[in-house]
Amino acid sequence: MTASSFEAPSRRQFLVGTCALLGIGLGAALLADDAQAADGVTRKSNGQVEVSVAKVSGLSKVGGAVLLGNVKGVPTAVVRTGQSAYRAIDLRCTHQGVPVRQTGQTWTCPAHGSVFALAGAVDRGPASSPLARVRSSLRNGVLTVG
Repeated sequence: MTASSFEAPSRRQFLVGTCALLGIGLGAALLADDAQAADGVTRKSNGQVEVSVAKVSGLSKVGGAVLLGNVKGVPTAVVRTGQSAYRAIDLRCTHQGVPVRQTGQTWTCPAHGSVFALAGAVDRGPASSPLARVRSSLRNGVLTVG
C-alpha cells in the first residue's frame, strides 16, 4: 500500500464547504416541498415551472414571495415587485454561491451575512452583485420560469 498525499482543508474551506452542503441540502428539501405543495405551481417535464400567480397566496400582494425549488438546477424564488410585475431570482449568493434564506423582507446568506432586498439588490456585503434573475415570462396570469 502506498501513502498518498492528502492536504487537509483550511478551517475556512471546511466551514464554507460545510455551510454550503447544509444549506443546499436543507434548502433543496424545503424549496422542493414548498413548490410541490403550493396550489398554482406546476413543474413541467422540460424543467420549467409554471406559476398561476392568482392562485399562489404568497404572491397576493406586492412584496410577496414564493420559493419554487430548483428550476433547471437553480434554486429559485418568485417575488411580486409591482401590481402586475413579478421577478424570478436565483437564490445563490453572488459572493460564494451559498443559497440564501428569506428573513422577513430580505434574503440573507447564512455563510457570510450578505443581505439582499427581496427583489435581489445588495443591501449589505460582502456580496457586491445583486442576486441573478432567472428567465421568466408572464402571459394570461401564468408566470413561466426557466
